[in-house]
Amino acid sequence: MKQLKRIGLFGLLLPCLWFFQSGSTSSLPDQHTLPGAEICMTDKDSVAFLNKQKIAQAEATLNARTLAVAKSFLGTPYVHGCLDRHAEECLTVNLGELDCWTFMENSLAIALAKDGNFQTYLQQLQELRYWGGYVNGYGSRIHYFSGWLLQNEKRGLLKDLTREMGGSPYKKEIGYISARPAKYPKIKNPDNLRALKSAEKRINAHNWYYIPQEQVAQMEHLIQEGDIISLTAWKKDLDISHQGFAVKINGRIHLMHASSLNKKVIISKQPLPAYILSQPGQTGIMVARLVD
Repeated sequence: MKQLKRIGLFGLLLPCLWFFQSGSTSSLPDQHTLPGAEICMTDKDSVAFLNKQKIAQAEATLNARTLAVAKSFLGTPYVHGCLDRHAEECLTVNLGELDCWTFMENSLAIALAKDGNFQTYLQQLQELRYWGGYVNGYGSRIHYFSGWLLQNEKRGLLKDLTREMGGSPYKKEIGYISARPAKYPKIKNPDNLRALKSAEKRINAHNWYYIPQEQVAQMEHLIQEGDIISLTAWKKDLDISHQGFAVKINGRIHLMHASSLNKKVIISKQPLPAYILSQPGQTGIMVARLVD
């Protein structure tokens, strides 16, 4: 058994810290953590959390808090595969490097930690990132953003507005990851593959809608600042290829996102309709709104 590290509220000074649900006296939240689950982070992340939590606490609503935190990440370096650096699955905290998904997830998790408590942030991050809020290997992580939307709508954190905005049925058989073990070697583990296929089945059982890229302009007036914008993928077995937050500039909606092209968190220069049309790998958008 790995040695238990007892951690103070903001005294997280080791890269990887272990705690256990059974018999743990650690102050970290463990009610949703299976035995052996790991937190991977550095001391810089707890300091960054404190600074961003001050920004969040100045706002009254979840939407405003999330958007304020997201804006504080502008300029943060984009790094691909932030959650896949460790051999064993762990709750990874990295506020100094972001990809398009972790940018959004961390912004929301920090906003949800209304009490300013780092422990609460860790719990929120885990519940956002993992099916049922449980860390139990690679297969327990949500690997499709539509799955992330589905779980967190059921948790009452957001509402998918795509259909009521006039979206069209989005009919796909999602299975991109399970079909590519060479690209995702961790699914060669039978347990991981089984869990992933179960998640794909869950996603495929849901009725999805999207707004085709040529119709985004006429729907732009329905989008509000802070809405979650998911960019649907052209690949036949992939749901969503990118995501970001809607922000309003001079009366127009733009996309704030962690850009792989620009290598940092940015706000798109083009308004959303033009931006979507300029992206050859995407077919349209889904729109979700945070709920207080």
